[in-house]
Amino acid sequence: MGAVLAVCGESFCAMVSDGRMIEEPVTGERPRIVSEDVPQVRRLNRNVLVGFAGDTLAAVQIVNAADEYDLRYLTLEKTIKVLREKALSVRCQPVGVRVLVGGRGRKGTFCLVSMGSEDGWQPDTQPARPGAYLIEGACAHTPVAPVLSRHVRPAAEGWKSLDDIAKTLDAALCAIAQSDESVNTHVYRELVL
Repeated sequence: MGAVLAVCGESFCAMVSDGRMIEEPVTGERPRIVSEDVPQVRRLNRNVLVGFAGDTLAAVQIVNAADEYDLRYLTLEKTIKVLREKALSVRCQPVGVRVLVGGRGRKGTFCLVSMGSEDGWQPDTQPARPGAYLIEGACAHTPVAPVLSRHVRPAAEGWKSLDDIAKTLDAALCAIAQSDESVNTHVYRELVL
């Protein structure tokens, strides 16, 4: 399940995720925890990051479709195509799956792509813009937009380093974990420069 958060600028893309996997569907009052250390963000190569939230078993099948290719040469654009094709054939639990793909595209520009089961796996691609940050997140059981608005967007003006960004994303992930039992505070980070 868990959560994944991403920030993309004109020269980098960073993602963080937690590590909790719960049994879906949730049948009791509280979710049954399967594992506390399942990374939900992965660096495919020096240009591409992938993160996910939702049905972990389905998401892992989707993300692992990239392993059928030589990862050294897998572009951001090809990654999106491969993941989308795989996703269309994978059955998800009702909670669904949201995948974030970020990094450097073929033309050298950074972008962030979001796609998921609830929108038929149609990629929403946002190119990085000078002087601005792309900020995105996903969580299966908690709306992420309020957390991003409260914790990440206000902090962006004061970012001076990648450490500042990492601290902000870590804090936002911990804020989600405080109210969502499907998220823990075991943080995994990946970065593409």
